[in-house]
Amino acid sequence: MIVIGDTSGLVAAFNSADPEHAAARAALQQAALTIVSPLVLLEVEHITTRNIDRRAAYAVNDWLLAQERTGRIEVPTVSADLLRVARKVQNRYLAMRLDLTDATNVSLAERYETVEVLTLDRRDFRAVTPLTGHAAFRLLPDDL
Repeated sequence: MIVIGDTSGLVAAFNSADPEHAAARAALQQAALTIVSPLVLLEVEHITTRNIDRRAAYAVNDWLLAQERTGRIEVPTVSADLLRVARKVQNRYLAMRLDLTDATNVSLAERYETVEVLTLDRRDFRAVTPLTGHAAFRLLPDDL
């Protein structure tokens, strides 16, 4: 299965102190391919630096980038066209104040024709409708 890796799901998968660590890590391991936006890499670095330290943040991003070489992780180009789609998603859900990273993940899910998202951001991803025509996103690890 192709999974969109969201910041919260990836942080939980790498942070053994997170209460949802085991479930998030298992979901990450089950994915045949995880799509990780450069915006997510930035957020992972920021959150991990804030919560642990910069070395840990670098180690997480280094691991993700190493997995890209094996074909388990893909870091796609975030083009202006993709960002325009993301901005439309933000505008559609204006009252939610959806951030650009989440909206980009919604756009990437359409590009990769998937509804699987590794995330703990249940509020946003349960409320947003996929652009693929599906009724809802499948949130991992919750919906495994």
